Amino acid sequence: MFDIISIGDPTIDTFLMIHDIEIKKINGAKKAIINWGDKLPVDEFYRTVAGNAANNAVGASRLGLKVAFYCVVAHDTGGREIVHKMVKEGVSPIYIDKNDKHPTNASTVISYQGERTILVYHEHRKYKLPKLAPAKWVYLTSTGHGFETIHKDLVNYLKKNNVKLAYNPGTFQLRAGVKANKIILENTTLLSLNVEEAQAWVGNSGRDPEDLCKKLKKLGPKAIVLTDGRKGAYSYSDEGFYYLQEFPGPRIEATGAGDAFTTGYVSALFYGNPHKEALRWGPMNAGSCVLQVGPQAGLLYKKEMLAKLSKMKSFKPVEITTEKFKKKLLAKVNKKKD
Repeated sequence: MFDIISIGDPTIDTFLMIHDIEIKKINGAKKAIINWGDKLPVDEFYRTVAGNAANNAVGASRLGLKVAFYCVVAHDTGGREIVHKMVKEGVSPIYIDKNDKHPTNASTVISYQGERTILVYHEHRKYKLPKLAPAKWVYLTSTGHGFETIHKDLVNYLKKNNVKLAYNPGTFQLRAGVKANKIILENTTLLSLNVEEAQAWVGNSGRDPEDLCKKLKKLGPKAIVLTDGRKGAYSYSDEGFYYLQEFPGPRIEATGAGDAFTTGYVSALFYGNPHKEALRWGPMNAGSCVLQVGPQAGLLYKKEMLAKLSKMKSFKPVEITTEKFKKKLLAKVNKKKD
């Protein structure tokens, strides 16, 4: 029996740390401006195992959970790196499917002043959910085209074994829309999205996080965690509606911060904590993640997490109970830099 099984596509990430770039806001959106046709100098270069599910598997294992990982990789250098990394981190590789039809996924991360843009490449996969051992949680995240083929089998597994589902949809799942995700959303214990992703699924709503959460909850999830970058995050469940600011501190490189956040949050729930306490675990894990390059190097171990929680007791969420308080809070939050 496992504590959590992570499901999603792993990748080999190549990080390019650059400085010769300009960031501008155009029509309200940040755009990266480069001289097209130039040769851009790269200040630093890194290569690492990554992918939302791989990040969750490593992060949950470090936080003390017994973890397995289902994914599809190739019999190539990237595939071998991924399997080796999982074994090294204490993640069971028994559900890792290896085939030679398509190479292992790869991504290129362009990093500038602590922020990044990721060029994502997903190979076409024929997903087939293996016969999974019982688990307490499943963490479903980014998969490529054809992701819907595992939904029915996964829902049957969840119901048969009374398993909780954390869902953090990736690019292809988000773009497929609510209808393609209906059966999963109706069986989700915790849905994790950022504000822009939520808006894409349920409408703009003027960036009102409570309105977004209410609309998302109508799709089926029992609870919502909504992140808003450097402006903080929200937790919406039957336990209440809470807000917590970003974990204070520097940011070296932001790739994997969202995965670290949700991994910390779900791990806290696994240990029996309420949502308002889980909302502390998420930012602390993300705050540690961004101190190093790549999505896994900075992930906290359980002892480190508990030490930080004990040391920073004042870092705790506020409950939003009235419209007046919410407006006052959002006025402050919206002044924070993205």
